[in-house]
Amino acid sequence: MAKTKNRKRVSVDHIQKKRQEKGAKKTLNPFEMHINKEKMRVLGKKLKNERGLPGVSRAKAIKKRKGTLLSEYKLQHKSNKFTDRRIGEKGHAPDEDKIMARFAALRAKAHNRKNIFNLADDEVLTHKGQTLSEIEKFDDPKSDEEESEDENKTGKLDSNFVENAHFGGGVLSKTGQEGAKNHKQLIEQLIEESKKRKAEKQRIKEATEELTEKLDTEWKDLVQIVKPNKKNEELVEKAQLNDYDKMIRELRFEARGTVSDRLKTEEEIAKEEKEKLEMLEQERLDRMKGATETGPQRPNHRSADDLDDGFVYESDFEENILSYDKDGVAKVQVTAEFKGKPIVPESELEATNSNNEEEENPDSDQDSNCDEQENSDVEQDEDNSNDEEKMESDSEDSLADLKKDESSDDSESEKEDDNKPSGQDIIAKSKRKLEISNDNNAKKVKLSENTLSTSERLELEKAGNDLPFTFKLPETYEALVKMFENRSIAHQKVILERMIKCNHPSLSQGNKNGLGLLFVYVLQYINDLFTDTENDVHLKQSFHTFSSLTPYIFELAQLNPENTHNSVLEVLKEKHQEFRKKKKKYAGLEVLVYLKLVSLLFSTSDFRHQIVTPCFMFIEQMLKFCRVKTAQDIAYGLFLCTLVLEYTALSKRVLPLTIVYLAGILHMAIPKTSVKLIKICPPFKPLASDLVLTSDKTSLSTLNSKLNVSYLIQSEVTDEFKIVALLLTLRLLNDFIENLKDLPSSVEIFEPINKFLIQIPMEFYPKLVRDEYKRVCDSLEKLQSERKLEYLVLEAKKPKALRLYEPKIVEIYDIKRRKVQSKEKAEREKLMHKLKKETKGALREIRRDKAFLARVKINERIQSDKERRARVNKLYAEAANQQSELNAMDRKNKRKK
Repeated sequence: MAKTKNRKRVSVDHIQKKRQEKGAKKTLNPFEMHINKEKMRVLGKKLKNERGLPGVSRAKAIKKRKGTLLSEYKLQHKSNKFTDRRIGEKGHAPDEDKIMARFAALRAKAHNRKNIFNLADDEVLTHKGQTLSEIEKFDDPKSDEEESEDENKTGKLDSNFVENAHFGGGVLSKTGQEGAKNHKQLIEQLIEESKKRKAEKQRIKEATEELTEKLDTEWKDLVQIVKPNKKNEELVEKAQLNDYDKMIRELRFEARGTVSDRLKTEEEIAKEEKEKLEMLEQERLDRMKGATETGPQRPNHRSADDLDDGFVYESDFEENILSYDKDGVAKVQVTAEFKGKPIVPESELEATNSNNEEEENPDSDQDSNCDEQENSDVEQDEDNSNDEEKMESDSEDSLADLKKDESSDDSESEKEDDNKPSGQDIIAKSKRKLEISNDNNAKKVKLSENTLSTSERLELEKAGNDLPFTFKLPETYEALVKMFENRSIAHQKVILERMIKCNHPSLSQGNKNGLGLLFVYVLQYINDLFTDTENDVHLKQSFHTFSSLTPYIFELAQLNPENTHNSVLEVLKEKHQEFRKKKKKYAGLEVLVYLKLVSLLFSTSDFRHQIVTPCFMFIEQMLKFCRVKTAQDIAYGLFLCTLVLEYTALSKRVLPLTIVYLAGILHMAIPKTSVKLIKICPPFKPLASDLVLTSDKTSLSTLNSKLNVSYLIQSEVTDEFKIVALLLTLRLLNDFIENLKDLPSSVEIFEPINKFLIQIPMEFYPKLVRDEYKRVCDSLEKLQSERKLEYLVLEAKKPKALRLYEPKIVEIYDIKRRKVQSKEKAEREKLMHKLKKETKGALREIRRDKAFLARVKINERIQSDKERRARVNKLYAEAANQQSELNAMDRKNKRKK
């Protein structure tokens, strides 16, 4: 028989291990086995739980609970615990595998990203837990002879001295010398030697310093010998330089040009401008509709009791839309705060700005900056590019819906007096008067030169030559009034313009606060102009001054938008508080001018605005509560209606009280009797007939179609005023109809107007008024005829689809009967059954855990009782022994007696 090769040899250890395993197996006790019986026995079917070992399962469960539940029970009242985080410690792997796993983790940690390119040896050699680099100490061990030689160099006392001075001098001491020194003499000798050493050191130090000074003084002579003089050679080389060499050196050190983008073509520039204008218009429309900012939306918080019905609380809704920043974009809630900061009153703002200007804006810096500003406008434009770009963005956001009046003398004053434009004129004015000039990439808001006549230009040039070129910011309001006192309007414009240029925010740190204070002073100056109106000439001059200073007020507002918001809001709040004290009387003329200024400084088409929205409410309250008795009251009301038309020219919104007020003016032009009353809303009275024209004025040829300035201060209602008031009312109605014709409820809005127009007798009025009356009637008829009503109808019911029955499919057939139900219900019942089963299992495990803990507690109680009983028995035994000893002593004492 051939011999087999490579036969595995069975080791003795392997055989021994198998024998131990066979011996370890226990034979199962049939009484410990539980057999689960089935009602229906299926041949060949193997069940997982056919047999069970309750004892084995119980032992495994107890062992598992000892490792988990028992350990938690022991640590439940402890504030700290020890957690073993070693690799492989919680597993059942052998020790060698654990060591290898830890070593592999250590090596992987050493090769992290920081050490990828480290070419040095990363092996750290250790000895007894310390690295060799820490153990290495480069000491210089010395022999006994070297130590004896250097003994006195350490600064310590000599051994002989210590022996004699500290421990010598006794009776038994043998010095071997006659006349030995005592302790006092030794101390004196020590002091003397110490002083001697110090004196020697000082002498050596002084000698070294003298030698150093001597060497320094002689070094100059040595330098001339060692280093040759090259001054002559340099002079020769400089003399030999020609123009070519100079140019080469200049070119070498000249600043190199940086890489820039290519120049854009005219088509690309035009396309960018178009896209920019479209973007600004879209932003304006979004603000007008009340849309929020487009950006990454934060996830809304949902509480635990959220019904998920899309309901939004009113407070949350207001927080999202009642907010605007300096650019007019919705960001902050419209309250008495601006950008998260409380609104500062005007008095506190003036005090703060004056302190900042004293600290941050010295006079010397202002003078120098003003000179530079007047001498070189180009340099200022280049230096202030960042601020101008910021101002550009601010202005462009609000230019789309700003409105500005004519700049000529007569038209400006009349326009401010009347403010009765048409809808198309309002939109045209918003684009006509303010333009952005592009000069050295710095855009500034200024008046269009096309609106200035030749005489006005000459007047401005003459005023500019008569005044200084630099002006400081006024520290008080009286200083500004003193500057403007006895000066023409052209001079005031030049002063304000140069004051802004000389104190631009980019020139000094405190100029921004100073210009904000100047804006407040100009507002106060306008207030004083219209507060004390003596006659119509003075009032006309005040309107002309206001229209001339408006561009510079706009520029101040753009330089410090936050201060502008605060100042204007404080002024409006103050005027509104004064108005609330006397609601039946119109506010002063300065309030109307402020409301006009708001339309020039802020965007009036926004859905909600921090300044414009309160102005709407202010106008509405004046139109609702103020009595209408005199010509001045009627003129004030028409002025406010014109402002509302300007405010809503772009947004197409409705302020109902303006239509009610215009209907009231028409009502006052209808003749009435005590028998026939016409109902009208307050503040108009049913019997009011102040504008009824009793005499024939058809032959009147010269008729001023605009309100005269005198109507704003006079009380008497003349025939001419009646005609002009009715004419302007009709024109305003025509403009409102044109502006609101696209609204679904436009017919209902103007329904009261049509009722009053029919009852006005027009035979006494001039032809101009009759033509305007006919235009309004035609507009109302056209509005009624073109309207298409869409009636509410029930939603059409969708046709019912044929019911499709799902096929009955039984995946696994068995004898069990199940309910006939849909797939979803069957899945639900299956999950419910599984949930019930798992719940029962969890409760069963909880009961077993509770029983296990009860056994642990009772065992602990039994063990503690045993220990206590043992301690008590020990104490009793010790006490018995002690008592027996005492009794023995007593018996012994009795025997002695």
